[in-house]
Amino acid sequence: MGHGVTFINDAYPRATNSEGDAQSERDWKVEPTLVKKGASIGSGATILSNLVIGENALVGAGSVVTHDVPDNARAGSKPSCVADRRRELSGTS
Repeated sequence: MGHGVTFINDAYPRATNSEGDAQSERDWKVEPTLVKKGASIGSGATILSNLVIGENALVGAGSVVTHDVPDNARAGSKPSCVADRRRELSGTS
């Protein structure tokens, strides 16, 4: 597990209850997340509640996981990629 990984434990997090008062323990519904054996989660990832990260799955750094990740799968936000390279910047002619 990388640095700064966040697990969200409530599907509908709120600071106040329906009466407008600050939430107390009785207002929270903690929901599970299961990370199976051998899974790897990159730094800065956010994992929403009620999910399963499968065995040997890989979650990329900075990802926001909103669905289950199957066993042996890789999941992550699309990284930036270079679509074109200007000659002036690359040093080639």
